[in-house]
Amino acid sequence: PHGTAFLPGGEEDARARLMLSAMISAAKADGYIDAEEERAIFGKIDEMDLEADEKGLVMDELRRPKSVDDLAREARTPEIAMEIYTASVLAIDADHPAERAYLDLLAARLGLPADLAAEIRRTAEAG
Repeated sequence: PHGTAFLPGGEEDARARLMLSAMISAAKADGYIDAEEERAIFGKIDEMDLEADEKGLVMDELRRPKSVDDLAREARTPEIAMEIYTASVLAIDADHPAERAYLDLLAARLGLPADLAAEIRRTAEAG
């Protein structure tokens, strides 16, 4: 909810861009972005109502996504870490070993307990 640790007032745009970065990095984990992953990413871009220069930055990031370590550095709170992981899980169908390995590495670098990461994946799959 707005105004909580999950969406502090005044951080909406920065948080949305971070979630988009997480989605892009996860989608590129297996070396390419498939059609379903592309729809999820471009759907998020459309929701954000970005200016042309901001869209250009997103396109640059599609070519050079953030690393797991880059994302982990931006997870300044446990809530941000959970959001980054959740956005990553929602962006992909972890049907490729590289995607599963990426999610495992991301959870570890974000400091998420294994049972919490598993619950986020279960919840995402059920929704």
